[in-house]
This record gives sequence, C-alpha cells and structure tokens, in this order.
Amino acid sequence: MMNKIKTNLLPFLAIATFQFFTVSCQNRNQKEFVEFVIQPEVEIGKSFDVNIQFLQNPDSLISSSNQIKGLTLIDNFDKFLGKISESELTDDDGKVIKKFYSFNTYATPNKLGRIDFPTLTVIFKGKEYKTKAFFITVVDKIKIDEKNAVKLIWSADKTDYNLKDTIKLNLYQYAKFSQVVRRHLPPKNVSLNGKENQINIGVEETMDGIVGMDGFEKIMYQNFELTDVDWNMLGSRKSMEKVGDELYIKTLILELKLLAKTKQTFNVGPSEFDFSIYKSNTDYFSGFQKNEEGSYNITDNGSKQLKIKSNKLTIQVD
Repeated sequence: MMNKIKTNLLPFLAIATFQFFTVSCQNRNQKEFVEFVIQPEVEIGKSFDVNIQFLQNPDSLISSSNQIKGLTLIDNFDKFLGKISESELTDDDGKVIKKFYSFNTYATPNKLGRIDFPTLTVIFKGKEYKTKAFFITVVDKIKIDEKNAVKLIWSADKTDYNLKDTIKLNLYQYAKFSQVVRRHLPPKNVSLNGKENQINIGVEETMDGIVGMDGFEKIMYQNFELTDVDWNMLGSRKSMEKVGDELYIKTLILELKLLAKTKQTFNVGPSEFDFSIYKSNTDYFSGFQKNEEGSYNITDNGSKQLKIKSNKLTIQVD
C-alpha cells in the first residue's frame, strides 16, 4: 500500500512525504494540556533545549515569572506566545488530520543545584490549564549511565486478544537527554528543496528502518492487516514520563493498529539501534565540521556511542 504523509511546520512550511502506508492521528494516551519537556539533568555553562508542548494553540498564556533564577534564557516566557510552532499531519488528499503545537528555545545554567521552573497558565476557549511543578538539576559534569541513558520499549494495550480485536502496538524511546541521534538503516531516498518560505522534504522509509528490526515489515504483512500507522517522523512529539523512579523524555517512534489474520502467539522485538548521545547542545554542535563550500558535516564528536536493544513483547490472539 503506497500512501503519503505530509507534515507542515510553521512559520516555515515543511512538507515531509514518505511512501508506504496510511496514517491517522487519533488521540493516544491522555496527555497534559501544557507540559515542560526538558532534559532532567544538565551541565553548568552548557546550552540545553527548553521545549513546551501544547495540546492546542493557546489563546493566551501567563507565566508566574518571566525569568528563571539560575538560567540564561534566549527567550523569556513573556515573549514566546507569538513563537509557538504549529505542525500538521495531513492525509494523502491534503486533509489535516491532527495539529501539534510547541515552543522551543535554549537556556544555559549559571548556578549549580536545583532550578525550579515557573508555573505556566494557558487559557484556551475560556478554560485554564496549568503546568505541573517542574525542576531540573544542574551539575558540574554528567556521567552517562550506559544501562539507563536510553530505553526502547515495545508495548501493547493488552496481551490477549480475540481474532476480531484491533491490536495496538507502540514503540517508544525513553531518553535522559534531549540531543539523541538514533540510527538503524538510512532512508532509501532523501530530497530537499525549497522556495520562498516553503521547504519540501522527501523521505522514502521502510518499516524495518523505522523500528530497527530487519524483516519486520515482511512479518507484519504475512500475519496482520495494517489498519492504522502513526510514524513520528520528525521526533517532535514528546512528553515526560517516569520509568521506575527515573524521569525520561518519552518520544513516540511508531504506533501500529493491526488485525490478526489467524489465531497465534506473536513475538515482537527486539528492536536495535545505534545511538549517539550528546549531554548538551554545546556538545552536539561541536560535532559540526564546516566544509570549504560553507556547508557542514555532522560528526559523532562530543557524543557517547551506545547500541541499545528493546524489550521483547509477546501477544496472544485466540
């Protein structure tokens, strides 16, 4: 099945198209209306991402403080309402299925210890929504825990299904760091062209490359009918979530909705990726090497290299 996904990013319009299957973006797990998504531990004097996710585009926003003691912000909170980015997922006919809203800026810590973030109050259609209490910890130097820096987790909405049930599978990345590069197989074809304020990105990707598992797509089509696929191609849909007692940045990789063709026990995983982990934006941009013509190559300089496998998931169809 060959269909398209288009993602539009504002204020610069980006259209990302990859060829394979249908997509829809129905509501997933219940999410906070407004949420800070920030690396929990950062190094002093080094830049890091400040990301705020919204379920809808706010009508107005109030911050309990426009500045944060201990941080140097590129954009104070009283300035960013007009800088919220909007991205759209569209179907093959260009119809908008779902919109996503976020604000992104950078900050640099200038003191050690705990830094508390202000409460943000969002007004949308006359209702108020507030951020939960949030803080980060600033240290001299982060030591990367190789066993817990990144986790890949396959999950399902349940473990036992009837033959006519829709099976929902999710693959998530949980990371302690915001600058994480994940690799399995490179996309088959990538093209980039632009005109005025529009950037067109063309990507042809396989399901094997997306989930980090060779032969996965063939197995899926042999055993299941795919009814819905949600690929977070740009990796922009994030939230904060604990795994055990540890706080992570949770990023959807792929969600599948399936109908089994036969009664069976089906095993999913493990997925496997090579990761480059950067402790800060400062470390990430140290990997940029300028070419003579003015372009840049991105190297792994400044990163920790890890190979991460996911869990194995077993589902039963009766």
